[in-house]
Parts: sequence; structure tokens; C-alpha cells
Amino acid sequence: MNRPDNVLAYDEMDLKLGIKSSLPHVKSTLALAILLWECADHPAELEYSKQQGDETVLSDQLEQWVVDYLADICEEDGITRDDLVSQFNNNQLFKSQMEALIVAFELVWKLAKVGFVDESKPASAERKGRIRYPKKLTYSINADIIHSVIRGNENAYLRVLLAWTGLETAIDPECEETLIYLLTALSEGAVFRLEDGERDVIFNQNSIYRKLLETADVVDINGDKEAKGSLRILKSLLSENMNPYLSYANGGVTAADTNSEKLDDYQKRVDTLLRLYATKVIGLDDLDADTEGISLDNLEESRLTNGTNILLYGVPGSGKSWTIEHEYCHAGSSVERLVFHPDYTNADFIGQILPVVDSDKQVTYEFTAGPFTTILKEAYTHPTKEYILIIEEINRGNAPAIFGEIFQLLDRLDGPKTEDGITYPIGTSEYGVTHKYMAECIYGDPSHKVRIPSNLSIVGTMNTSDQNVFTLDTAFQRRWHMRLIENNFDNVRPSLANAQILDTEVTWQTFCEKVNNIIVGNKAKMASAEDKRLGVYFVHERGLTFDTRALPSEGYVSLLTEYNDLLRSERLGEISDAQVQRLNDIRAAVMHNRMFPEKVIKYLWDDAFKFNPEALFDTDNMESLEQVIRTFVYSVGHERFKIFKKTVRDLLYPDTQA
Repeated sequence: MNRPDNVLAYDEMDLKLGIKSSLPHVKSTLALAILLWECADHPAELEYSKQQGDETVLSDQLEQWVVDYLADICEEDGITRDDLVSQFNNNQLFKSQMEALIVAFELVWKLAKVGFVDESKPASAERKGRIRYPKKLTYSINADIIHSVIRGNENAYLRVLLAWTGLETAIDPECEETLIYLLTALSEGAVFRLEDGERDVIFNQNSIYRKLLETADVVDINGDKEAKGSLRILKSLLSENMNPYLSYANGGVTAADTNSEKLDDYQKRVDTLLRLYATKVIGLDDLDADTEGISLDNLEESRLTNGTNILLYGVPGSGKSWTIEHEYCHAGSSVERLVFHPDYTNADFIGQILPVVDSDKQVTYEFTAGPFTTILKEAYTHPTKEYILIIEEINRGNAPAIFGEIFQLLDRLDGPKTEDGITYPIGTSEYGVTHKYMAECIYGDPSHKVRIPSNLSIVGTMNTSDQNVFTLDTAFQRRWHMRLIENNFDNVRPSLANAQILDTEVTWQTFCEKVNNIIVGNKAKMASAEDKRLGVYFVHERGLTFDTRALPSEGYVSLLTEYNDLLRSERLGEISDAQVQRLNDIRAAVMHNRMFPEKVIKYLWDDAFKFNPEALFDTDNMESLEQVIRTFVYSVGHERFKIFKKTVRDLLYPDTQA
């Protein structure tokens, strides 16, 4: 039976009341965020900006949507496309730092979450310097509430929003007033901080209403020190007359004359709303969930049990990454991918203590989680979702050292295990390890034993033929399910297997299988010959296609002769426009046609047959890799493979005289 889960407990909002970033023209910023949502047809998430130098501007697609959506209004009111786009690009939505936008949209109006398109950047990334990075808005249902009002008289409300952004357009005062009342109601849950002597006062607009009703005196919201965080936004919205119940001047707030008689009833409604927001679910109050997305059910009882450690190995290009993508990554699973390399460390993988500069420029030292700790936390707090950590090239780094003490976590339970009153399901780490920084980050408790949860799988890949890499000892390998990815064409897409190599009439499958047979038969002269085979996915279709512009023009025996003639004319300055075009065509075509020999033939010469090239190549006539590549590139058809000895050519062309 398909029934809803228990209510979720979300992370408490970080109020960020100490941020010093300012957001001038808050009304125009809010207006543009609403306009963009309307123009983009109400998405859940909107990547609204792209990089342009050190600044950001409207993304190309969104710019076109804006122009199309507002076309009729702009035509009627004489607003040109350039004026519209320029005005939007100069809005604080593009000019302000991320943190100021977070305070406005998340803490005051709760209209949207603000984030960088590059999610690896911290919110403070724009704090120093003038550079701005592309951002996205993840809208809340407050956008739907605003839309429900706008749709009643769409053109009139759009004109109000356009006017708020600074464009010249006639507006309906009643529509503007309605929007202001609506935005005020949406902002009533916001909290602000001011410093009163030695104490902090945390308040909301309801506190101002009550104080005005109690005393009728001016309420001072300046505080004793510089305004920070959401208090700056409050001052901006009041100075722009965005609260119809309040008047503001020089840090002092009074009741607005036009609504003074209505303030008492409005304040009581706000008070009721805030009381209703303070919801407590009776019967679940003894359960604690301090990380967003934790179900209030017992975490381990509801957790998926498909977690495992799998290590895929095989020759380069055998299809290991393809297998992961098609067999292990499922719809709805959360996948993170990283690559080990010789300089990758335990600190990179797990996390490390790093200096952090706060808004007051004070340096503190905090644990910064690495990718393993981050995905482990996500998997722990979302028990019904599958998580997969992919580690490519696992043996190119010192894997046992990179895992460090976390190495012990790779032992997984093959049956449920109860410890300290908690029953861990199959697939959980059999043993917990002590790591106070990871535990604090993941569980909020530095004494908690760290375990890999059963809904997190780790999938690694390693190339068996790689040289100058670290070996994986037996103790490490036994903690993984090893899987050899067979190097054959059974499941390779026909478009690749049957693709002809340039104009040679030899398919990739034929070439690969014939050469691999020679490699395997070369065991006496090659260590681990089987590991030196060409992987069936060693190349892509694009690297096999032939650019016909690389055929010699009429009157030339070979492309190389034509190319040299054109180069000579270029050097002498005696080249016509047509010859310049032909020279450019040859260069582009040769560049494309070089992809196969530079990738495949080079590997065969430099690696697979490094110690006995005569087993494959015509070394009587080919003395260097340079000569091999040059011969292949500037030949035509069957002649390209004259780089190989005759017995090899006979294998590639069994029915013709190679």
C-alpha cells in the first residue's frame, strides 16, 4: 500500500544576521526575481545568469524568454530590447554579492533559495573583489502565491514590476498597492538583529507593530552599531515604502497615517500567523532530526540495503565507466564521481582543518568536509535514497593511504547487527571507527562512531595495464567485489563496432580484434600482454570518421605533395585566395584525421609494442613514431596501413592484396 511517510524535519535556517553585504534597491531586485520566474514559465529552479568577464548577465535562453514574454508591453510603452536587457543586467540580482541576495530572498521574503550554478563555491566566494559568478534561484511556493495575484490582471502587474526595476511604464496604483500588501504579509516571518548596548535584540516586524501600539512613540531600529544582515534589508524595504503599515525616517519607525486605524487588527492577524508557524507534532516530539530530510521514522529501519563496494577492472577502454553508468546508476540515485591521482590525499578525500575568515575578518579553524564525508552525510540523512560514490582510476592514487582509518569501514555487514540499541541493516559498515570531525559533521555528535550507511555504494575502476601506478594490496582488494569487464564487442553499439577507420574500409571491430590477437600472442616479448589490448571503447565514432577534404586535389598524386606546394606558396607570398582556403581545409581535415593514429597507433608503438615494434609494424621502412604517424595521415585508403608489416595487412584485408 502506497502511503505517505512521516513528516520531515528540516535544517533550521541559518539566519546569517551578521552578514555585512548590502542590497540597495531591494524593491527592484525582488521585482526582477518575480519577473524572471513569470517569463520562464514558473520553474522550480532557474539558472538565470551567465559569466561575462568579472560580471554576470542574463543567460541567453532566459534573455530570449524575457523579450518574447514582455514583447507586447514593451511595444506599447516604447521600451526597446536593448533598454530592457540593459536595465535587467544592471539590477542588483546580478550586481550584488551572493550573501546579500540570500538574506533578502531566503530570510525576509522566503521567495527562493539562492545558490551558485557551480555548487562547489561557498556563499562567501564573492566577498573579496568585484567578481560575480553565475547564480540560480530555487523558488518557494511564495512565488505561486504572488502569481495567483498577478494572473488576475497580468499586464497591469507586470507593468508594476517593470516600473520597480526602473523602466518607464505607466502603472495602476491599485495593483502596486496590492503587491506591496502581499509582499509585506510574506515578510512577516523574517527576524532581524540590532545591538542594544551589550545585548542583541532579535525581533520581527510584529515586535515593531506591538511597540507602536503600546507607546505610540518612534521605534528606533538603528541600534548601537552598524546594521548587518537582514536588518539592512528591513531598512531598505522601509525606506522604499514596502510596508504600508509603517513609515520610516533616519532609523526611526512610526505608524503610517493611511493605515494607523488598521494596524491593531493587522498586528493581531500577524500574531496569529506566527503562533500557527510554531507547530509541534504531538507524538513525535521525542524524536530529534537536526539535518534536512531526515524522516522521523527510525533511520535504520527505513534505510535501503543495497550498499556495496565494487571494483571494476580491465584494459583501458573496455567499458568500465559505461558499465557503471548503465548497470549501477539508477534513476533517482544520487551519484558523485571523483578521480584518484598520485597527489590525492586522505585530507582531500575525508576532509581537513582549514582557516575560515568570518564577516568580522576573524580567522577561525574549521573542519572542511571532503567528498567522502559529504556523500556519507547525505546518505545517512536520506535513508530511502540510493547514493553512489564513483572513484575512477582508484589505483592511480595510493588508495589505502587515501582511505586511511576509514579503510576499516569497507567491511560490510552480511546480516543485521544490533549495537547500542540500534539495528544496522545489511550493507552497513560492520565496524564503526572513531573520527570526531567526521562524526560532528555527519551526526552532530563527535563521539558517534562513523559507519558507511547501507544506502551508499562505492564503485571504483582501475586499468590493469597502467604503468607507474600504485598497487592495491590483498587486504584492500578483499573488501571489494571484484568484477572484470570483458573486452569484447558483444554489447558495443553497432555505430562504433561497424564504423570504418577513415577511408581504409576496415571497421573498428575488425582492427581491434585482429590487433588484440597479435598482442595476446606476443606474450614472450611483452609483460602482461593481455592487459595491453585495445579496449573496445578505446576510441569514439568521431575519431574514426574521415574528412574527405584530406583527399588530394586533381593533379596531385598525394596530399602531402599538395600540402607542401601550398606551404611553399604561402612562404613566398604568392598564394591566391582559393589556395588559402584549400590550405585551411587541408589543415582542418588533417587535424581531424589525426585523431585515430595519434590515439591508437601511438599507443601501439609507445606502449603495447614498445619493446618489439617489429611484431606489428614494418620496421624495415618505419624507423620512428613520427614516420609512422606521417605515413598513416598522408596516405589514402588501404595504403594507410602500410605502416604495418605484410602479415598484419593480410589479416586486415584477407580478400585483397594489401
